[in-house]
Amino acid sequence: MDFREKLSALRKKMANDNVGALIISSADPHQSPSVCAHWKAVQWLTGFTGSLSTCIVSRQSVAMWTDGRYLLQAQRELNDKDIEIYISSDAEAPSHAEWIREHIGREEKIAIDKKLFSVEEYRSIKRNLGPGFIVEDRSGYVDETWQPRPLISSERLFELDVSFAGASRVEKINIIRGRMKKKGAEQYLAASLDAVAWLTNLRGHDNPIYPLFHSYLFITGKIAVLYTNLSKIDDITAEGLRKDNILLRETSDIFNFLPNETAGKSIYLDPYKISVSLFESLSPSASVIEGIDLITHVKSMKNEIEQKNIRMSNIKECVALCRLIKSVKENVKKEIFLDEYMIGQKVNEFRKIEPTFLQPANIPIVAVGENAALPHYKPKKEKSSRLEAKGFLLFDLCAHYLTGSTDITRTIQIGCLSDEMQRDYTLVLKAHIALATLTFPYGTTGFVIDGIVKSSQWRNHMNYDTGTGHGIGFCLDIHEGPCKIVNEFTPFFPYAMTTPLDVGMLFSNEPGVYKKGRFGVRLENDILVQEDCINEFGRFLKFETLTYCPFELGAIKKELLSVEELEWLNKYHEKTYEALSPYLNEKEKTWLWYETRKL
Repeated sequence: MDFREKLSALRKKMANDNVGALIISSADPHQSPSVCAHWKAVQWLTGFTGSLSTCIVSRQSVAMWTDGRYLLQAQRELNDKDIEIYISSDAEAPSHAEWIREHIGREEKIAIDKKLFSVEEYRSIKRNLGPGFIVEDRSGYVDETWQPRPLISSERLFELDVSFAGASRVEKINIIRGRMKKKGAEQYLAASLDAVAWLTNLRGHDNPIYPLFHSYLFITGKIAVLYTNLSKIDDITAEGLRKDNILLRETSDIFNFLPNETAGKSIYLDPYKISVSLFESLSPSASVIEGIDLITHVKSMKNEIEQKNIRMSNIKECVALCRLIKSVKENVKKEIFLDEYMIGQKVNEFRKIEPTFLQPANIPIVAVGENAALPHYKPKKEKSSRLEAKGFLLFDLCAHYLTGSTDITRTIQIGCLSDEMQRDYTLVLKAHIALATLTFPYGTTGFVIDGIVKSSQWRNHMNYDTGTGHGIGFCLDIHEGPCKIVNEFTPFFPYAMTTPLDVGMLFSNEPGVYKKGRFGVRLENDILVQEDCINEFGRFLKFETLTYCPFELGAIKKELLSVEELEWLNKYHEKTYEALSPYLNEKEKTWLWYETRKL
């Protein structure tokens, strides 16, 4: 079925049930920032491929909300459909409730799937709608219309060795129990897939780009229960979990378990991560304590072993990326046919040389020309622009190694550049250096830091409608909370505006500029929060840069860099050669030496 046929089928069922508005979420039951194909209901209906969206269907209209990263992409992908597009952070955009009130009658119902909406999101909908509107749990609309619907992977789970993870699951459970005690909670419920995977040291294949598996976790002072698809756990893994006093149950059993087990107990949970369906399974006599997920904050602060491993992951990935850049530049000059899609696949050939490479951690973002103005443009095999010896090539490539995950972006010169391109590249580089060299007092949030970094562009009356950085998980989600270097609220990271950065947190450093219909520039390294000093003014933190991959010297207007910025760049390139050359052959070393020469 095409878009209009799907829409017609949904509206026919809505009319029969007296439903005036159907809210379709891009989420899964765990509020994951990236979901497998089984949960991509908005994409199934509209064709929009962004990772964050909410679609509302009424009897006459369709509207979709996303964030600033995806505005141009949404306009491109939905241009042949009569869908209203809104950016959630736009002050002039209607809220979901405002739009619904304008498009349905009081006698009509509002349908949602409660397993896909968080408790806080549901409360917000109810609160903003006001009295008189009835919201009902209706999962059947999409389930019955979407046929055949993609299945969830049935592949087995695997264990991440302690030599990589840095702590056993028993040690991690004890840390969480200590946190529970401080919160005054007898029980703790976790639904985030990255939280469950981190605590159990297990990884899976339920997501195409993140090694996660569908699951829930319930912990008390005496027991820990893992709810998942038991057919994915082999006997050896199951025995190891039992030895660590972790009980195993099927995923759906949790809805029958919670009513009795939570009766009269105090239970801690995160209302932004727990679904309405799960929340409503608690006993009415349970005393609920709400706040930021206990595992989320702990796992964001990487331990010493994780930090050591992540440094190595960045070296491994940068070796692969240097080989990719060298290959692209040489072949473009020779006018050998290359397109965007091919570049995204080629990098895996270089990655697989390293035995600890696990899998790609994103659908490759590779873009030339105007495609690079779409921050999350992903070329398709059947629809991909050819590389020509002109302008920029932007690539944003993420990878999972057993030693940790990486997220790196470079914009490289593949032909002649205009003065505007060089100027914009240099301004992005200045913003990148501003974050890399920033020192800040403990207690500073990403909201503040985002403004500091963007100020170098603001002074030139420029801006980029994306965040400057996000947390990065360890063989988990590439986008990890609780912190984010961003100046707007995002539902996947609801605590980013108020949670301060802390030692051990791993972030991306990715300022950019995106000029519609022309080109885009983004420069991204991975950075780690470290101690700086304590003095009479308090405790200060700083960033350690982990990524060492050349910046494009031919794109830099040297006169726009300060003395300090130029010194940073030259030292960075010196360190890049030192870090990567031991892993390269003589021709590759010669190439890297030239790419990292002193400016």
